[in-house]
Amino acid sequence: MIPAALAIDSASSWQVLAIALVGEVLAMVFVYRVLVRGGSPASTLLWIVVILAAPWFGLLLYYLLPRRLELRRLRRLRVRGQRLRDVRPRRGGSAARTATPRAGLPCLLAGADGTGLVGGNELRWLPTGEEFFAAAEVAIAATRHHVHCVVYIFRPDETGRRFLAVLADAARRGVKVRLLFDSFGSLGLKDRHLQPLRDAGGEAVAFLPLLWKRRPFTVNLRNHRKLLVVDSEVGFVGGRNVGDEYFTDRVGKARRWLDAMVEVRGPAAGSLQAVFVEDWCTATDEVLADLPACPGPAAGAGDRVGVVCSGPEVEESDLWNAVIQAINEAAISVDLSSPYLVPPPTLLFALQLAAARGVRVRIFTNGPKAEAAVLYWAQRSHYARLLSVGVELYETIEEYNHAKVLVVDGKVVIVGSANMDLRSANLNFELAVAVIDAPALATQVEETIDKRMRLFRRLTDADLPQTPFARALSGFCGLFSPLL
Repeated sequence: MIPAALAIDSASSWQVLAIALVGEVLAMVFVYRVLVRGGSPASTLLWIVVILAAPWFGLLLYYLLPRRLELRRLRRLRVRGQRLRDVRPRRGGSAARTATPRAGLPCLLAGADGTGLVGGNELRWLPTGEEFFAAAEVAIAATRHHVHCVVYIFRPDETGRRFLAVLADAARRGVKVRLLFDSFGSLGLKDRHLQPLRDAGGEAVAFLPLLWKRRPFTVNLRNHRKLLVVDSEVGFVGGRNVGDEYFTDRVGKARRWLDAMVEVRGPAAGSLQAVFVEDWCTATDEVLADLPACPGPAAGAGDRVGVVCSGPEVEESDLWNAVIQAINEAAISVDLSSPYLVPPPTLLFALQLAAARGVRVRIFTNGPKAEAAVLYWAQRSHYARLLSVGVELYETIEEYNHAKVLVVDGKVVIVGSANMDLRSANLNFELAVAVIDAPALATQVEETIDKRMRLFRRLTDADLPQTPFARALSGFCGLFSPLL
């Protein structure tokens, strides 16, 4: 007769073995998924090692940290939206979409998903917080039909409460007000803060909450876009969220906050509207069909604008393709501003190649007093390669640089929400406008960069990690680049 204790031990052993076997089988299934879904070799290899070394732990991480979203409904919406844009006339008569160029950045933008390259736009550079929020309030006060806003961070501070009051006033006039905020970036925004807007008839929805019904645990995928569209006629795009530091251009009482937005009036506002419609559909499953037609081209030639996006729901990123193509075409100068500098390999190579062929490349980012230690040391792991080919690197001294801007050859300008890091490249929903042959706008942006230059210091080889410990720390932190 088998003793009871021995029988219990035997049963427990079989349970442990069964759990281990199931884990190994699932691990092989998920390794197959990792392989067929692709991605960078380093990222793919890392996931395979983690899943095989600790199957259950690796599977949990793989589920909690997704890199893609399957949005079949959104794909159908895009196809239908493209068909409607192809046949629906715009106000003002002739279509605003430009003829498809044959090559280069204009060709790439003309083929951007659902947006194209459209002319006849009026642009206004808004480098300060007061300028942006004042312009936004004026546009909202004049709206007749709708106000659409998507933002990553919406703080319920003085600036946030004031902006909510402006939206509520518009809603009480019968305007359709729809606010979309990222659930993770706007953790401090509660229902009690949004209730006055909702009571006035407006809508406020969180984007990808943690327990999202179609895919729970989406904390790794965030909507990082900053977009305001009014009546399909005017749009605002850039790096500013809604909060006191974004309005006052101050961090605390002393340090400055450097940021930028651009106002777009004309047919390109319709392309920005299409981005909001897709984001709203993702968050609510509602297809907005009651929107007015976008305007026709402005009087005169106007600027040619392409709206480019990136996100975990697409395989190819129009935004990053546009950035890299613009740098590849540079013949004179490249000025790039980004709060973070942990670039994807293709972008890093494009910057190095531009400098190596004689282009003046200047990069403006944040210094050690503005960034978290891990992030700062991770970006320093790229400094040696950039400095070796003549790239000019500038770090803030005290201030925080949050502007996401690219200017090429004094005529191409890209302004948006994307940081120069792997998270913005692969995981975040991002948005930018790319403006072609716009020397007037480029001059304004360059003047802002030059004005802020005194708040930065230029790095030299002496600023690179010198000691073995510092080099090791920089290399170690660089391993976390995909997560930063």
